[in-house]
Amino acid sequence: MGLLDNKVCVITGGAGSVGLASARLLLDEGAKVMLVDLDDTAIARAVADLASPHVDGVAADVSQAAATRHYVERTVARFGAIDVLFSNAGNQGVVAPVTEYPEDAWLGGAA
Repeated sequence: MGLLDNKVCVITGGAGSVGLASARLLLDEGAKVMLVDLDDTAIARAVADLASPHVDGVAADVSQAAATRHYVERTVARFGAIDVLFSNAGNQGVVAPVTEYPEDAWLGGAA
């Protein structure tokens, strides 16, 4: 029994390295996972790579309301109500361990 058995998880930025690594962990814990990313080809490759009946993917621009509605509706139709959202899309800025992260980045300033 996994910690996330039958929980429905959405990962934006799902076709990237962090998204895929997260998807693997969530699947290992029993979750159903919807990957969301801008690129159809990358999504198809990610879903094939994960090779699980508990994963699906959809191309969507998460900055657009209609696209967000679309991936939410598709997730609910495929897996049921969403339990977890990992908002991983479009992360930019400083890439550093938390202990080395600039204080102004935490406060919303440019780093």
